[in-house]
Amino acid sequence: MSTVISENPRGIVGWFSKRDVQMYPRGWLQVGLLFLVIIANIVANYEGELAPVVPLLLPFLKLNLTDYGFIVGGTTVVSGIVSMVLGSRFDRYGRTFFVVLGTFVTAVAVFAMVLVHNTMEFLIVRLIMAIILGLVLPATTGLVRDFTPRVGRALGFGLWTFGPVGANFLAAGVAGWTLPMFHDAWQSQFYIMGTLCLVISIIVAFFIRDLAPSLRAQVVKDKSDVQKAELKARHNSGDIANPRLVFGSARIWALAVGIVLFLLVYYFTTAFGPLYLAEVFKYPASEAAGIASYFWLANLGSLILVGLISDKLQLRKICSLVGVVGIIIFMFFWIHLIGHTVSVSTMIWYTSLQGILLGIGFGPWMALYSENLEDIHPTLQGSGWALWSFAQYVIAGIFGGLTFVIVGAVGFNGWFYICMAGMVIYGIVLLTAARGPWFRRSRDAR
Repeated sequence: MSTVISENPRGIVGWFSKRDVQMYPRGWLQVGLLFLVIIANIVANYEGELAPVVPLLLPFLKLNLTDYGFIVGGTTVVSGIVSMVLGSRFDRYGRTFFVVLGTFVTAVAVFAMVLVHNTMEFLIVRLIMAIILGLVLPATTGLVRDFTPRVGRALGFGLWTFGPVGANFLAAGVAGWTLPMFHDAWQSQFYIMGTLCLVISIIVAFFIRDLAPSLRAQVVKDKSDVQKAELKARHNSGDIANPRLVFGSARIWALAVGIVLFLLVYYFTTAFGPLYLAEVFKYPASEAAGIASYFWLANLGSLILVGLISDKLQLRKICSLVGVVGIIIFMFFWIHLIGHTVSVSTMIWYTSLQGILLGIGFGPWMALYSENLEDIHPTLQGSGWALWSFAQYVIAGIFGGLTFVIVGAVGFNGWFYICMAGMVIYGIVLLTAARGPWFRRSRDAR
């Protein structure tokens, strides 16, 4: 059965905003749509484009670490507010309009970084990027759910992380390779990444699609459910349930806040990883960026591998808990590295292991969270992911703003102990709040 894409007669605006797939995507169409979501997510995660050049950018802007931390925190909170305010719109109007708009504006903003000469100009550009990220992240996570059945969803979300992880890996790798070629001129990275982002945004604008609302309202467990879901969709108007079902759920809030606390060290690495390596271990900026790229590569590999395992077993909670226990043990070791001289090759191994353990903890959670949202109502994925975005960006923004205040008071070791406490809290949430099997697949899991 071929996949039908509806025609929309409302001109170019309608063509961009409402291009619905009327049949559940199969085969190469499904792969292609997921690929478009992934590359759109790479563009939207602007932090990846910024982090590798922060050690060079701060002296140019005459910014100290504390002030930069407040800028990071404040703009990150803005992303969360945008997501929460517009969350229900992702379900009502589809996801693709927000994705197309967001990728193009982000590409322009990356180029605009070249024109930044003072703190105010930097703040304005970063604020624009933050607003767009608040739009794109819930939209892309909703699309991953739309295009993947439950058996396969953890892998789908693992691939989705090519966005935030891939942006950091790509930018760190490119910076480590090209900064010496351009004599450490930080502007060079924005020319390179801006060009890449612009090309991606054009590809996404022309080819990305939405599921029809009636199809988004169906729960698809595996490929054998596809035809049944399509049949139900023909007799379903796709009406959106009340978002308050999600916004008022203590379980969903606990899962959203818990994983954000677990990922505090991940957010730290995203915003400050190369800067931390340069400040504490005295690596040159290009070398610090190169080391950081291995963290993202290892994290990405573990997300895909644990996604495959989690989908095969259909046991999200136990898979995530393995990562939680592993990263807590690792953090004791990581803290005691501070103050020691570590060779580049050894640091690559350490940062890679950290990336692997964080991926094991996070990957299965994404599928678990999506399935818990579906259990409330399948039409509220956008609202649910907007709630997570809000929790993520507000909490990460507050801690990001306070990071170097905390470091100034208790040192980096004290900061990492706070990150460990967040990991423990998530473990407790996983044990007590999440719905789903621990050791035996549920009867309706295929």
